[in-house]
Amino acid sequence: MPKAPSTSSHAHTPPHGPNLNVLKRNQACHQCRRRKLKCDAKRPCSTCVRSHKHAIAHSPAGTVHPAEPECTFDEPLELNTGADGPRTKYEKLENRIAELEALLQDKNSHSDTQRLMSPQNGSPASSNHDRDSGFGSESDSRSSGSTPALVPAALSTPLSMPGMDMTWAHWPTDLPGPDLLRHLVDVFFTFHPHASQLFHAPSFMTSLSLPPDHPKFPAVPVLHAMCAVGSLYTSAVTSAPPVNFDKIPADEIFTQRYRIKENRPDSFAEQQAILAKETLQRMEIMGTELIQVLQSTILLSWYYCSNASWAELFLNCAHSMRLCIPLGLNVCPPFHTISRSTRPASVLKPAKNVIEDELRRNVFWFAYAIERQHGCSNGWALSLDDNDISQLLPVQSDQFDSGKLVSPSERQWAHSIDLLSVHPEHQTDGLILYIKASILLSKVKTFNLRFRAKHFSGDGESSYSYNTFRPDEPVDPRNTMAFIDLDGTVTSFIATFPSQLRNPLTKDEKMDCTLFAAMAMAHVAMIVLHEPHADIRSRGCISALKILTATRSIIDLIYIAWSTTFDPSLFESFVSFCFFAGGRVITRFLQAAIEEEAEDQIKTFRSELGVIRTAIEQMSPRHRIASYLLKMLDDLTARSEVAVRWSEPMSPTTPHPTAHPLALESVIV
Repeated sequence: MPKAPSTSSHAHTPPHGPNLNVLKRNQACHQCRRRKLKCDAKRPCSTCVRSHKHAIAHSPAGTVHPAEPECTFDEPLELNTGADGPRTKYEKLENRIAELEALLQDKNSHSDTQRLMSPQNGSPASSNHDRDSGFGSESDSRSSGSTPALVPAALSTPLSMPGMDMTWAHWPTDLPGPDLLRHLVDVFFTFHPHASQLFHAPSFMTSLSLPPDHPKFPAVPVLHAMCAVGSLYTSAVTSAPPVNFDKIPADEIFTQRYRIKENRPDSFAEQQAILAKETLQRMEIMGTELIQVLQSTILLSWYYCSNASWAELFLNCAHSMRLCIPLGLNVCPPFHTISRSTRPASVLKPAKNVIEDELRRNVFWFAYAIERQHGCSNGWALSLDDNDISQLLPVQSDQFDSGKLVSPSERQWAHSIDLLSVHPEHQTDGLILYIKASILLSKVKTFNLRFRAKHFSGDGESSYSYNTFRPDEPVDPRNTMAFIDLDGTVTSFIATFPSQLRNPLTKDEKMDCTLFAAMAMAHVAMIVLHEPHADIRSRGCISALKILTATRSIIDLIYIAWSTTFDPSLFESFVSFCFFAGGRVITRFLQAAIEEEAEDQIKTFRSELGVIRTAIEQMSPRHRIASYLLKMLDDLTARSEVAVRWSEPMSPTTPHPTAHPLALESVIV
């Protein structure tokens, strides 16, 4: 620590008069003057002590810190005793001038970056959130069971950002104040299933403790987007009102058409999402902090998905995937192009360490996953072909947290032939299976999307001999080698999981939300593959049997979640679509059973549909998409005239019929 020269005893004597706490000019320490913080002139001062303690508490493991905080003051005026000659005084003066020039240069070098990161015009509605948001209100009533009440859980975390009780001179205009921002960041990392994989939590929290004009302070669009997502887990900020389905169709893609007619102010989350979009676009065109820009787009995709903003989600997912390409995140050496180009494979500088390298890889895979998940609900082309992805899968979450180097020889590549059938135990966890399930969904969607064109062009794997079929018969993809191979892959995917990863509950009965989603996605892949070919009204249809089996596997997962005190609304929003996909299948079977007056089967299907409806409904308080999907499921039921035959409301209380699965032959459909 730099030498802190002693001063006379009267240096700390407070002056008399009205300005009791005002220090004399240049009496504050260098660090507080540079960061424009309050200083009590103690040696070291209280602010520097707090900053030093916070840096130690939130730094990554292995980081070396000085034993004492860095807190230096101006040299006191000294009497000339004759010991120091003119040369010594000149040297002191030159050193002081050099120090001041360095401070001035450091301040100027960061001002341009801060202007890019901060909106120029503040919004009064969003700049007063500390005062108007109700921060510190009662716990979120949406929590259930033993899930901690979300707001108190977050508020129990010490808000130890240095200067938390002070006002930052350069705090970005539209960001919530430091207290509310820290609260939203805390609940995001506490409750979102993927927060600690999209960001390296210790590094991020350390950067958040820095002054807002520091170059390592998080990019403003990241914080805006994180506030939007974090608002799902707290009642400390305003929320959008429930959806009025009398005024908006449940399957509406362009929801903003109806949003502008609501004549209400934007909720806190809506404001933050808009600000995130605006600020990331400014940074993107300047090529500034592009990884953080990409992280912001992924956060926005999570928010749009939860909020059922379909058009925004589709465009934002595509934006994320296209941005990954110039960043070189879809490929990894040695699988770069062999063509000569004046452009580099990546516009990013090489990663500085293992954590940064793996963070970039995780960011790519989350951009990939959200687009593939959203792609299940439409028949539109994807933004990046799987054949253009030559990237390693992520490392295990504990290895990412510790920054452990795992060589490529120990890991799997996205283009490995056995990627979906071999899961090495030493390199497999919930996150890796989650990414593999996203790849599986992608393969199914791509097959459905391209089958007709490939069959027309005579693609070998998508064709079969017409000698075994009448020319007037429609083409059945299930008889092609491509379908047979893909069906085998989907069928065996979960069966090849390591034994300890075949149940989403951990040994201490905690829910692994990422593994739960991976298993649900695998069953949805089976439904998406076979549902177009399932003839419910044909005895013994294999596709009908497979989609019913997959749906009942999803119901099994719901029962596993219900066997604990876990709050289902803490699942990621896409899980509600997995439930909906199963409910859509059950509705078809229920209609067929009613047509045939098979009372036993009607009772079974009614119970199963009630289970799925309840699971979706439990997610709806936190995810608006669940409300949309529940209304769509009810509309499907009404259109099939199933509701007319019901004499009592659906209830999930009937035991799950796993002991005697439905025999399709017993229902003539």
